[in-house]
Amino acid sequence: MLLNVVVGMALLAVAPAVQAAAKVMNPGEAYGQLVYLSASDVISESAKYKSLTPVSIPVWAELPTDMSVVAGSITLKQQNLLSHVQLKSRARHTPNLDISDLEGGAQNALIKNFVDGAWVHMLLKDDAHILIEASTEAQAQAFYDRSKPALITLRADMTATGVFRTQDLRSVDAIRVGSKAANYGELADVLNTASRTVVRPGFGIPFSAYQEFVDANPKVKAAIDSILSDPLMNRVAKVTYRDAKLKALRDMMTSPDSVVSDKLVDDLLPRFDQLRSGGVPRKLKLRSSTNSEDLPNFNGAGLYDSYAYKPSKDGKEKKPEKKREALKETLRQVWASVWNLRAFDERAYFRIPHAQVKMGIQVNPAFGNEGADGVIVTKNMSGDARYPGPGVYIETQRGDKYSVTNPAPTIKPTKILVSIDGTQPLNQDLYQIHTLQTSNVADDGETILPQDNPTPVLRDEEIKDLAFQVLKAQEHFKKIYGANNPNFALDLEFKVDSEDTGNRQVYLKQARPYID
Repeated sequence: MLLNVVVGMALLAVAPAVQAAAKVMNPGEAYGQLVYLSASDVISESAKYKSLTPVSIPVWAELPTDMSVVAGSITLKQQNLLSHVQLKSRARHTPNLDISDLEGGAQNALIKNFVDGAWVHMLLKDDAHILIEASTEAQAQAFYDRSKPALITLRADMTATGVFRTQDLRSVDAIRVGSKAANYGELADVLNTASRTVVRPGFGIPFSAYQEFVDANPKVKAAIDSILSDPLMNRVAKVTYRDAKLKALRDMMTSPDSVVSDKLVDDLLPRFDQLRSGGVPRKLKLRSSTNSEDLPNFNGAGLYDSYAYKPSKDGKEKKPEKKREALKETLRQVWASVWNLRAFDERAYFRIPHAQVKMGIQVNPAFGNEGADGVIVTKNMSGDARYPGPGVYIETQRGDKYSVTNPAPTIKPTKILVSIDGTQPLNQDLYQIHTLQTSNVADDGETILPQDNPTPVLRDEEIKDLAFQVLKAQEHFKKIYGANNPNFALDLEFKVDSEDTGNRQVYLKQARPYID
């Protein structure tokens, strides 16, 4: 079958060889303005990069590590199934096209007749049905307006105060601490045993602490009210204006002058000091956990920021006053990320009320000796016809320098499919490991090799252990989230670390329902 490409009113027939090279990563339809972004635009986050709007269709010469709300995406670089562009496109239900294998780069047959700034209609059904034709700005705006989902109402229990231990949190506590922190506690409950820690102990800081911070700082509260009542904040094209307003608010929130509850800090510090390694308090990761994540058809991944609290320096514990300052600074940074531009625009697109967003925090020990990290989905999403049937899909990278979901230029992760027996998903003896792609990062975790590294990122026993743990988690979480969904799957983040035991061990650090 020929690939159909419409340019203006002319229908072009493209040879089958070209058809095979264009890959629909996420099907869908979009009307928007093509924006050609060079590798330099992406790496430097140029003004052009920052000016993307919800009616833009960027043509990426390099994969971005952050993608704002756009109408659709076209990449000239190969994508991973779990790359940021694909994750965002899938979550937003927007079309995403990989044309990295087409000859001519931006001058390939699909888009060469469209200049930078051209308005187009893009319809992606599958690799054999790709339509790109001329359109107008009015059509793009109209399509954007009618494509918005139904208004979402958020829930938050502001009566819960104090600090929660991970072992005391369950999924029902999402209304108090956010789904990330609540699911972390649920994951720990189902996977940790007396002899094995798969989910490290931590804490959950409730929404009420965020609201207390806002209320204690009248200038911050007034700035939020001003943003929410400003009609220009809702104008799609006013990206620069929104960016400036939101940055000013975040700067105000992260200022040392903004008041953080001393009572909260007094509660947190002794708890944090109990988590020690090498004779000093551990570095902890304070991860955003809002009530606007893991919603039906919206996971909110990557919208908010996580920061490290560092109670020691050069192997020496900081003085109490320095630890207080460091903790307050970290709390301010996480809370301020409610007002990231990418979060604001994504919420606007999905009609999530900004005023109802509350920030909880999941606290867990940072990993000090990472052998690998990655993402795993409890379904066979490899698309490889050689290995049909149920399985779990893994993308992983050695060390902690290079991200799987936000890959740096030229970096390849290892991709693995573990085929399982659907009637006995926890029987590790029946697992079959298929390596689909090999990492090109050297054993030092930093050097990028000109060829693939033959040394596996994960050992076979680690892969099987990881698959077992996540399938065990899936059985548990399906009863909570997916009882009526036969295709329910989990999206989880994992680490392989040896700091605590002296030997490499698999740990899980996040679980959320996978949005397909």
